[in-house]
Amino acid sequence: MSSRTLRREALHCCPACAASVGARARSRRRTARGPWAWLALLAVVAALVPVAAMDGEGGEVGVAHAAPAPVPAPSPVPAPRPQREPERPAPAADTAAQQREARPRVEWRDSRALGSPNGGSLENGVRLPAEGPGYYTYDPASQRPPGSAERTWGTALLVRELLDLGEWWARTHPAQPRLGIGDLSRQAGGPFTGPVVGHASHQNGLDVDIRLVRRDGAESGTGADTYDRALTQAVVDRLVARGASLVLIGPSLDLRGPAGVVMRWPNHDDHLHVRFADPDGPN
Repeated sequence: MSSRTLRREALHCCPACAASVGARARSRRRTARGPWAWLALLAVVAALVPVAAMDGEGGEVGVAHAAPAPVPAPSPVPAPRPQREPERPAPAADTAAQQREARPRVEWRDSRALGSPNGGSLENGVRLPAEGPGYYTYDPASQRPPGSAERTWGTALLVRELLDLGEWWARTHPAQPRLGIGDLSRQAGGPFTGPVVGHASHQNGLDVDIRLVRRDGAESGTGADTYDRALTQAVVDRLVARGASLVLIGPSLDLRGPAGVVMRWPNHDDHLHVRFADPDGPN
C-alpha cells in the first residue's frame, strides 16, 4: 500500500495515527536517498581531481595540453679536415740563375758609332752592367770578374744585343754556366791599347769578346782543350741569327758558320770576337 493511501486512512482514524504514518514515510525517503547522494558526490570529486592537477601545472583550467614532441638529439658535427697545402714546384737546380732573373738597369742613351772599328770613336756610349741574366763580365787582364768600368761601353744596339743573348742563354740552357763577356770599347771609344791586353779594333762601340763555353760548367778562362763544342756552336748560331756581321774564331776550334761572317783568326782560341753592323751605316 502506498504512503498516500496509508495517510488517507490515518486521517480518517485519528491525528496521532496520521503523524505516525508521515514520520515513517519521511524516514523511508531519507534512507532511500542517502546512498545515491554519496555516490553522486564522489563522482563529482573524482571528476575534479584531474582538472585540479592540470591547473597546478600552469595549464589552463579545463583544457588538456598535449605532451611536447621529443626534440631529436643534434647530429655530431664532424671535425674539419685539415687543409692540405698546395704543392709547390720544386726549386730549379740552378738557384744562381733564379737570383738574376731581372734585367739589370741600364742608362740608355742615343749613342752613335763614329768612324770604323779600327779607327773611330763612340758618342754617348752605353755601359753594359757587370752582370745580368745568363751573363757576367770579366777583365781580360786578370781573367776574373767583373769587367773594368773603362772597358765595357758600347752602342745601345750592342748592349741590347748582349742583354738579349744572356736572357736567351739563361732560358734555353739554365743548367749551364753563364756566358763570359770581355771587352767592348772605352767610354768614348778610340784607340784601345793596354795595359796588359789591347785591341786593334774595339774603337767605336760595335765589337765585343765572348768566352767559349766550358764543358765542365766552370765560369773561367777556356781554350781548345776545355771548351764545349756543341754549346759554343749554339752561341755562334744565335749571334749569326741576330745579325752579327763578323764572328772571329781561333784556328784550333771546331766551329762553323756562314762564309764571310764566321772566320778563323789567330789568337782567338779562347774567345769569340763578335761585331754588329752599324745601324746608321758608315759615317
